[in-house]
Amino acid sequence: MSNFVEKLGSYQIMTNLLPGIFFGIVLKLLLGITLPIQNIGEEIMVYYFMGLIINRISSLIVKPILKRYKFVHEVPYSDYAKAAKIDSKIDVLSEANNYFRALLTSSLLLIVIQAIRLSIWKIEWISSNWKWISMIFLSVLFLFSYKKQTKFICKRVKIVNEEQKSEE
Repeated sequence: MSNFVEKLGSYQIMTNLLPGIFFGIVLKLLLGITLPIQNIGEEIMVYYFMGLIINRISSLIVKPILKRYKFVHEVPYSDYAKAAKIDSKIDVLSEANNYFRALLTSSLLLIVIQAIRLSIWKIEWISSNWKWISMIFLSVLFLFSYKKQTKFICKRVKIVNEEQKSEE
């Protein structure tokens, strides 16, 4: 398990592990929901996976909503990539930015979970099918995460290819 933690880069720790730990601890302290975790290795994996899910919800749902309502503004990715090559601090700032967005999403999810517990959970169909609903939600979430990551890779490849053409 220590091998797993050692291989995590600062980005994975900041955007997946720490928000997962925050979410798990607050889930227990404020909502009284404890996870059936047997050991520290499982705990790290569960927190990392919760953080990964939070990160994906953050990227696919929260970020577009904040952009749509002009709460945040981003530069075009090609401008970001060029600037990051010149100023390495931009990547560090972006990492911190994504960490705060993941913490925001964690907080919003805690509110959603409590609202579900107080109201919707009383609907028998939902309470008896929550596992299927969760699996469908996760499948759709990771489907769109995969699509977004593929698009991101294509943008980076395009930028590199354009730079190489301009150097020739």
